[in-house]
Amino acid sequence: MNDLQIFENGKLPNLHDAKASPVDLATEYWSPDTSGDYKVGVCVSIENSTYTREETGEEILLPCVIFIEQTKDGDLKAIRNGSKRLVATIENAVAAGQLEMGKTFLRITYLGKQKNTTNSYSSDRWSVKPIVI
Repeated sequence: MNDLQIFENGKLPNLHDAKASPVDLATEYWSPDTSGDYKVGVCVSIENSTYTREETGEEILLPCVIFIEQTKDGDLKAIRNGSKRLVATIENAVAAGQLEMGKTFLRITYLGKQKNTTNSYSSDRWSVKPIVI
């Protein structure tokens, strides 16, 4: 994504003849259904996304991991996920120097739901592993 050009000095090249980036910036929310579902790629940021609570209609800001996924076909697409455990895992790994945003290849695997010890709810569990090429 470092090859992206910006509009400056009022000059615009012929964009109709230009090649589009392979990364679709329109993110979709990843809600895995099955334990073992995974994504491979690179985490590029943690950003707030606006969501509406269905029960109350209240809008909330939810910190989400923004991830560039490489599909099995080799396509690149941006996905996001706001699981508190996943966001915290990524934040902690960055703070500890275990991964670098936009540079460390990762395999993020959904491990299923686990009952919380502090309340009656369940939370998603994740595995976040650097990929060694």
